[in-house]
Amino acid sequence: MTQPDNTSHKHNPEADLALIRSMMAAGRRRAGVDGAHLILWGFLLMATFFIQYASVVGYLPPIQSILWGVTIIIGWSGSMILGRKMERSPQESNPALTAYVSAWLAVGITMLLHFTTSLLTQNFDPRASTMLSTGVFGVAFFVMAQVLGLRPFLLVAAGWWLILAYVVQLTRYPVEMLLVMGVACGALILVPGLFLRRLNTTGQ
Repeated sequence: MTQPDNTSHKHNPEADLALIRSMMAAGRRRAGVDGAHLILWGFLLMATFFIQYASVVGYLPPIQSILWGVTIIIGWSGSMILGRKMERSPQESNPALTAYVSAWLAVGITMLLHFTTSLLTQNFDPRASTMLSTGVFGVAFFVMAQVLGLRPFLLVAAGWWLILAYVVQLTRYPVEMLLVMGVACGALILVPGLFLRRLNTTGQ
């Protein structure tokens, strides 16, 4: 009697590795579309911090509250428009994409609640706001680095956490921190967004 051929049922590590790689590649391609969200928010936040600095030091009228209100409205409106475009694009089940979107949605909700509550109660603390934002940005980029296989984003996360550690030890909050945050938003949000866009367009 011949023995049944169980070759097709054997565990194949190479096939498993190929499946994982294909899933991560799909995640990177889809996340490249969402690079537009990082480009939008990176540019908006960078410009807002620079304008706020100019307002605080007297180069512009005191418009901080109005400025952040406009930034939030433009940012969330733009994000919703980009989100609707992504919903109309072909979708595939992808845990990497789900983690990516969920991480940044959590960041957006956290910062929106913080800024809105702080402004409405007139209890805004720029030091606390900086610590919160740098902390959640670091977490979001750490998640992206892990689930999308983008190791350079670990450096981006480390950059945000270094700023957090620096702010924690400050005894006073200098106005120059607005410039630091403006540069950070450009280098650690806008540039990663451009990187994701390039990753998407080149198909890497």
